[in-house]
Amino acid sequence: MSPLPADRTSQIVAAALEQTAFMPADPVAHDPRRLGEMTRCAVIRYDGPLRGEVYLHTTPEFIRALAANLMGIDPDSPDIDAYVDDAIKELANIIGGSVLHELGAQTMPLKLGLPQLASDTPAPPPDASTCLLDCEGEPLFVSHVAYAAPGGAVAGRAA
Repeated sequence: MSPLPADRTSQIVAAALEQTAFMPADPVAHDPRRLGEMTRCAVIRYDGPLRGEVYLHTTPEFIRALAANLMGIDPDSPDIDAYVDDAIKELANIIGGSVLHELGAQTMPLKLGLPQLASDTPAPPPDASTCLLDCEGEPLFVSHVAYAAPGGAVAGRAA
């Protein structure tokens, strides 16, 4: 199975950020060297006739802004840190659900797992489709990895 193309993933992420957190996001040239700057990562897995993962890599500053926008509080609030883990997991959940929709979840039984924080900020596998977005001056890498379907057959992308 092939992951979604990076340009389509960029569109999905930009729409999710604008609709849920009122944050503009613009695709920028993918620069894998910048991945080393990212200290926060969340991953969400899906399974069924198609299997894969979606990784989000970003900075603490982006997650603070995301949490503030999702919660409707001041990003400089002393309470903001209480919301940052949930904010990145919620974004992973939203993007994961959008990826499943794009893959054809309306016509096949795909199951979205629970978003997880990755403490060691793993790099996405080399065969991942990765896009980089600029979100109010902060970088957000989103990678989609697709695996062979259960039973060893290679699944094709749903129309």
